[in-house]
Amino acid sequence: MPQVANLSGAPTKRFFVSMLPRDIELDDAILDLVDNSVDGAMRQRRHNLSEARPFEGYSCNLVLNPEYFELSDNCGGIPNTHIEGAFRLGRPSLELDGTLPTIGMYGIGMKRAIFKMAQDATITSRSNDRAVKVRYDPTWLDPESEDWNLRIEEIDATDERGVTIRIPQLQAGSAKRFGSDSFLDALRDKLGQHFAYIIGRGFSITLNGDSIDPETVQMILSDAIQPFDYEALVEGVKIKVTVGFYRNLTRQAELEDATDPEGNDPTGRATDEAGITVICNDRVIVMSDRTTITGWGLGITPRYHPQFRAITGLITFSSDDAKLLPISTTKRDLDTDSDTYRPARNAAMEGIALFVGFTNRWKGSEELVDEMLSVTNRVEARSISLASESGARVRNTTYNEFKFRPALPVPEKGTRKRRIAFSRDHEEVKEMGNALLDDESAKAGDIGGKAWDTVLQQVRRK
Repeated sequence: MPQVANLSGAPTKRFFVSMLPRDIELDDAILDLVDNSVDGAMRQRRHNLSEARPFEGYSCNLVLNPEYFELSDNCGGIPNTHIEGAFRLGRPSLELDGTLPTIGMYGIGMKRAIFKMAQDATITSRSNDRAVKVRYDPTWLDPESEDWNLRIEEIDATDERGVTIRIPQLQAGSAKRFGSDSFLDALRDKLGQHFAYIIGRGFSITLNGDSIDPETVQMILSDAIQPFDYEALVEGVKIKVTVGFYRNLTRQAELEDATDPEGNDPTGRATDEAGITVICNDRVIVMSDRTTITGWGLGITPRYHPQFRAITGLITFSSDDAKLLPISTTKRDLDTDSDTYRPARNAAMEGIALFVGFTNRWKGSEELVDEMLSVTNRVEARSISLASESGARVRNTTYNEFKFRPALPVPEKGTRKRRIAFSRDHEEVKEMGNALLDDESAKAGDIGGKAWDTVLQQVRRK
């Protein structure tokens, strides 16, 4: 008779403490912790989330320096029903929050962030029904340890309901980066992007005492040029896609700067808002994307080029069930193969192709479009509702889809303008710039225009 024995299938401490944090960047780990604070505010305001600013008065404050990390919020604390799940590696139930429109579902965010940053950490929570303190001490965080038990200490309740995470002993890499101004500046930008729409609804975030300003997607809405707009309900997820212009069309001089091998910003990413942004339940997951993730370079759409830097867009997913959202465990990546993501990307591709076509048709006559594209007509892209208000229902589809496809202006036939473009050696361009404009660093387009005008005057004198 064959012998039967038990084989352990349990995970090792090393996997969670040492390997799991490698899946996430340090700044994203911090964003995970702020996400938890937002979830707490949502629990407190569960019945008021339809209000314009339901999170007024709720805040999350971050302190980062080489000596320690601290997050403190006033978002209600961890309810007693959530305590076990908050400190287990993986959420035991996905139903605790019911229909709360969050993006967290795996129950690893806080723990992974602590493993990423800490050699020692303490979490203090005060909620309406329980006040506790839990410490991840150096012994527990030792990858060689097999002790999974955490001590939970009951503490005195106070009037303040919230969570404090304090890390008095940082990992060496985290301590070094927390002392870097460039890291803090990048984190500040990322907080303003990821939580832009949460901040717009009243939530407050501070970093080392400074308030975080939101960065939302703005778009031009004028009588002459309106955005492409799409709405759908796909398997319990509301989808909205809006694509349009946020600025004037790209001039030749800008294209020269963008492709100049000696330029500081050859892609233009540091100076504009071009590309498609993706939001899931009010959190920005991808910002100003210019890749196949949002449809650039797929099917009918060309790859992104600086010529198209006037084009911006917004894809929004909303659902009371976080499991239905096309989002990864890091909350900063998308499941582009999901049934909910595909129709959204297809709509974005249609919008991109529409405005790329407009850009191509008006190439060389961009100044004629300026009066149609006034930045004074910029509005928050999320406020645009052309699909529901003026759009048509999409026929022969399994989804409840509405689409507004604007009739964009076309250039008059027989325009007399012609585009002239050619290349010359860089040293020759500098020489001509110095001769014609007293500026050897003048833009090639300006030099070409001056050369044309000069020669044309000479021709007309003959």
